[in-house]
Amino acid sequence: MPTESGAIERARSAIGENQVWYHTIEIAPGVVTPGKVDLRTIANRVLPDDLSGKRVLDVGTFDGFWAFEMERRGAEVVAIDVDVLESAEWPPLSRAHLEREARDLDVELGRGFRLAAAALDSSVERIICPVYELDQDRIGGQVDFAFSGAILLHLRDPVRALERIHGVLSREGELRCMEPISLRMLLRSPRRPAASFQAASSDFNWWVPNTAALAAWMRAAGFRTIRRHRFMRPPSERRMRQPYAVFSARA
Repeated sequence: MPTESGAIERARSAIGENQVWYHTIEIAPGVVTPGKVDLRTIANRVLPDDLSGKRVLDVGTFDGFWAFEMERRGAEVVAIDVDVLESAEWPPLSRAHLEREARDLDVELGRGFRLAAAALDSSVERIICPVYELDQDRIGGQVDFAFSGAILLHLRDPVRALERIHGVLSREGELRCMEPISLRMLLRSPRRPAASFQAASSDFNWWVPNTAALAAWMRAAGFRTIRRHRFMRPPSERRMRQPYAVFSARA
């Protein structure tokens, strides 16, 4: 059996093998990845306390924070992501310089996930599957619960993505969604769906909705019993600090 000190040393070594971490994850006691966003303090307010006996999906897993959190709550977890960063739906104006930057920093999508999963002795299954291609065959069957965190703002067509998630949920399955929102749009139009279009001015974002638009996207994709739970602003790098809304919806 490996000793705790040995596991800690291996975890520290693993951190150094990945130059850029997106998620802050405690991969061994006291050993934390230097992520750009730290979701640890809000996970208990976003996810159910107990997911025992459920098969769940993490959409756009990146380094795997949410996948590992759901596994820790007792779930059997499957996580999807694109194969390489170049497959992400970056706005056309930013694509060339983002690809150069990723090469210069030696960013490899999936490396952080593999290192964290090994350190945590995780059984989460990571599957290469763009969300627009998501179906039950790609992930080995339906799921009881799906989590989508800060994904929709990076997509040209968020409703199409939500339709694909809806299609893999069981009859009473639940989607839990945590997305950045536009406070300006929320104040201007608290009840009418509206979104800020950012693809001409942002490196990564397409749409930042108000809460009414986020709920309308889910409704358009076929979801029902749509509920807004709370607002939050998780710790992150300054340029990534923004308000989020957490919603749930039933298939």
